[in-house]
Amino acid sequence: MMYKKDFPIFEHNPWLVFLDNGASCQKPKVVIDGVSDFVAHDYANIHRGLYELSERSEKAYYDSKTAVARLLGCKASEIFYTYNSTYAINIIAWALVRSKVLTKGDVVLLGIWEHHANVLPWQILAEEYGFEVKFFWIKEDYTLDRNDFSQKYDEKVKVVACSHVSNVTGQIYDVKKLKQQLRDDTFFLIDWSQSVPHFVVDVLDIGCDALVFTGHKMMAYTGIGGSYLKKERLKKLSPMIAWWWTIEDVSVTGHTLTSGTDKFEAGTPNIIGAVSLLKAIEYINNIGWMQKMWEHEQEIVKKVLKWFELLAGKVDLIGTFVSENRVGAFSFVLKNQLNFNKIWEIFAEHNIAVRCGWHCAYPLHKQLGLGGTCRMSTYIYNDEEDVEKFFEVLSKI
Repeated sequence: MMYKKDFPIFEHNPWLVFLDNGASCQKPKVVIDGVSDFVAHDYANIHRGLYELSERSEKAYYDSKTAVARLLGCKASEIFYTYNSTYAINIIAWALVRSKVLTKGDVVLLGIWEHHANVLPWQILAEEYGFEVKFFWIKEDYTLDRNDFSQKYDEKVKVVACSHVSNVTGQIYDVKKLKQQLRDDTFFLIDWSQSVPHFVVDVLDIGCDALVFTGHKMMAYTGIGGSYLKKERLKKLSPMIAWWWTIEDVSVTGHTLTSGTDKFEAGTPNIIGAVSLLKAIEYINNIGWMQKMWEHEQEIVKKVLKWFELLAGKVDLIGTFVSENRVGAFSFVLKNQLNFNKIWEIFAEHNIAVRCGWHCAYPLHKQLGLGGTCRMSTYIYNDEEDVEKFFEVLSKI
């Protein structure tokens, strides 16, 4: 496989079949070496440092944002960094409350397929500030139930937030069409966590107000992620935490916040993480951009779906069999085996990394009447041999 050789983890663990990419993916050598080289030659703290090391570090930091902006089709000035998608959603949720966009009596409308990262921040704030959190459903074919959404989307709804791709079913949702149903005063947030490893999006074409992402699912290091925030919204939102780079002025009587994305980056930023994200995007560019990754993934997805079709009656795939409407995340249950931990152990004994449980998506599992599922999830370095090894073990189980 042409891509697997780029990832040292497989050289050091030649027995490994890594199919837990929905949780986090492996890092190519160019990212590992690029970060090491940066730390060895260019690292210093950024913002207002006039010496050469600081200036080189600052350039790398903002080059990283420029690369992310290219992925999203926006301006680098509309990107702020934080730890991951979870933290970005919390920052935005708090900002909406602090800025009185979201108040008592309002409604936040979420997709039933949401990861808890896009559920708990809203529910916790709702308990304290008196707004309500509701969910809209999916249909039996795992697509969005537009009738249910239309019934629940009323004048009380001030925020609609949903994941672009389900981390359980792998389903891709038409967020652009969803946006077309919204009023201009509705804040629309997209969780891009499960989309970012697989295909590019255009936030201007979608029209969303915010889009959160995480780096470790797209070959960057852990601890780097953030959000796109539309310029018009950015000006009106206040951060939940502050630091010297987030302000224009401080006196004994008060302070003035900066108007840009810097106001959401309190504290020394993850400079090294930002460089890892830059190097990951450079790697994607060098192998033929996101389109190449999508083409490879579609080949693998089709092979996986054929295998699940062969096992129909013994294994239930939780998701669509239409390859174009999904990414390589496949959750399943076995007809004769309800103990998913036992299944998990068997795969581990065969050096196959998968994930079993609720996948931080309790509401979706409950709507589907499932007490947990097993999930195998693919990425660019997975090949047909990996797929065959996985299904050899699954068939024996």
